[in-house]
Amino acid sequence: MHCKVLIALCCVAVYAVQASPAGTAAAAAVSADEEIKDFPAYMKRFDKLNVEQVLNNDRVLASHLKCFLNEGPCVQQSRDLKRVIPVIANNGCNGCTEKQMTTIKKSLNFLRTKKPTEWARLVKIYDPSGTKLNKFLDA
Repeated sequence: MHCKVLIALCCVAVYAVQASPAGTAAAAAVSADEEIKDFPAYMKRFDKLNVEQVLNNDRVLASHLKCFLNEGPCVQQSRDLKRVIPVIANNGCNGCTEKQMTTIKKSLNFLRTKKPTEWARLVKIYDPSGTKLNKFLDA
């Protein structure tokens, strides 16, 4: 379930934004990136996440998106996934396994195509240049 939320977060990096300035959110994203000392080990917690289940459950997806967009509370799984988004934006998931990469791309592409408004807000927070996440997905 954790991996699905990650991908749903990453792609399910997911739903809704708080009215905080982009600079503040970006700074928070950078500090979250710095807190993950062993990214490959951290990512293992999402290996059993059922991404399809998260992406296809509007209530769960909306909850994750609200967390990612700083518009609502974060359950532990959402909080863990939220920490991964800036890392992916900054290094393209360097250290991810092939399965994790596939899942993350699937989730993010889902958000980009099915939730374009939320995707745009997510990019604004975690990738202010607007290029890194899209480049990661198009690679």
